[in-house]
Amino acid sequence: MAAPQIVPRLTAEEFWKLPGPPHGGKMELVEGEVVIHMPVGGPHSELVIALGAFLLGFARSHGLGPVGTECGFVLARNPDIVFAPDLHFVRSERLIGGKMPAAFFDGVPDLAVEVVSPDDTDRAVNAKVLAYLAAGTPLVWVVRPEAATVTVHRPNGDAHTYGAGDVLGSADAGFAVEGFSLALAELFA
Repeated sequence: MAAPQIVPRLTAEEFWKLPGPPHGGKMELVEGEVVIHMPVGGPHSELVIALGAFLLGFARSHGLGPVGTECGFVLARNPDIVFAPDLHFVRSERLIGGKMPAAFFDGVPDLAVEVVSPDDTDRAVNAKVLAYLAAGTPLVWVVRPEAATVTVHRPNGDAHTYGAGDVLGSADAGFAVEGFSLALAELFA
């Protein structure tokens, strides 16, 4: 009988040094183990950039902090968890030297946005939302393109799903300045 293979768990720092996946896509670290995600399709990427444009435009015009895509956030240590949300927002006062780090952000985003792909399971999406919230992420959006909905999750257990007739505001995005307005009918048009 062959001995079971023991695969060492990686730290976030070891994970950072790995080469990217050979066929594209993104990688995340879940309890020290590398998870590779396939590249996304056109509709997914178009929705991410449109949503990012709404968030970035408001955040930048008010000096609130960076909005970006697929940056690694170290949510936990021993074993390490590094997630790369489709979009993120980080309040400017949390940045060291006023900039995002060149490597992973050691901490959580203030807003994590996950756009659900056709091959994502509800179980995997829910597990990711719970991991973000357990680590202290104040707001997590789950965007479901096929249903044209955005569910806003908060640490107190509140999860509200918004549809085509709804508008997301500053409080939904974690913006300290009022005036952000995202009509979901426009986003999903």
